[in-house]
Amino acid sequence: MKKETSKQSPKKAKRLTIYDLARLADVSPGTVSRVLNNRDKVHPQTREKVLELAHKIGLNPQSSVRNREVAIITEPSFQDRIGGYSASLSAFTTFNLSGKNVGVLLPENPVEMLPHYYLDGAITVSAEKEILELLKSVEKRIPVVYMDHFEATAEQYTVNSDHYRSGELAAEHFLEHGRSKLAFIGNDCPPNRVRMEGYTAVMKKAGIEPNPRLLQLDPEGSLAYTSLTRALRNGADALFVPGSSMQAVEAMHVLQYVMRKEVPKDVSVIGGENEGVSIFQNPPLTTVAEPLRDMARLAADLIIKLADGVEVEPRHYTLPVKLIVRESV
Repeated sequence: MKKETSKQSPKKAKRLTIYDLARLADVSPGTVSRVLNNRDKVHPQTREKVLELAHKIGLNPQSSVRNREVAIITEPSFQDRIGGYSASLSAFTTFNLSGKNVGVLLPENPVEMLPHYYLDGAITVSAEKEILELLKSVEKRIPVVYMDHFEATAEQYTVNSDHYRSGELAAEHFLEHGRSKLAFIGNDCPPNRVRMEGYTAVMKKAGIEPNPRLLQLDPEGSLAYTSLTRALRNGADALFVPGSSMQAVEAMHVLQYVMRKEVPKDVSVIGGENEGVSIFQNPPLTTVAEPLRDMARLAADLIIKLADGVEVEPRHYTLPVKLIVRESV
């Protein structure tokens, strides 16, 4: 009679802990804990050594050992931080992460600071080349979600607003109201370039040749007065001033109180939506609203899933914008 032999299951690989990392780095577990929780009072060389070993051995500490922490990256030079597009996205994303008990790091100088932190992930609202290159270099060790990144690879994770449709909606609304000399006022940045594409595509479809003198993107920090003067001198009867900044509000003020133009009689205006501000302009401002809260919510959900090792598909998301019709067209 044959004896039954029991098959032994292979031993599971031992989960590495901060104690293993402490032994390898020749430091105390307390020091490892301070490094992994991004605390002070650790010598820079020791921090570098612990971080390098943690990444080398693929240590992924349990949430019971350390608090999850995600960095939100914007360029330090961004001028429209108060109430602007980038600032609003950052604020909404911070709110969503905090509500999920995730610590938020907002580095003042990401290029210098990011390599020295142990993070569960990063969300970026930046088009700055140096920052994008830095984040691409860390993608192998931490998940990264890009917001409004229009040159992403197939492997990267993106959450974008439909800026192309934003341009289309503005141009369509102007044309429906009999305007034909459409101008675009805004800074030279990736979202505005995409908006401009949608804006001019509608014009061409309607048989209107876009006038380059009315469609110039200005350097960051340019004065609205200069852009408005150029547009009106070239015969503009409609102005699209997109984005969730105060540029459209500034344009309305300059048009009416400096240039003595009537809106919409002399010139129509569509801006980006500023909640609680656009509706109280005189006249109330017609706007294109960006889905900033939805973008922030989705980015926060994505980064948490990725940090937990969940496979996420699709990798690219584009959220819809909407036209809010008031009285400035």
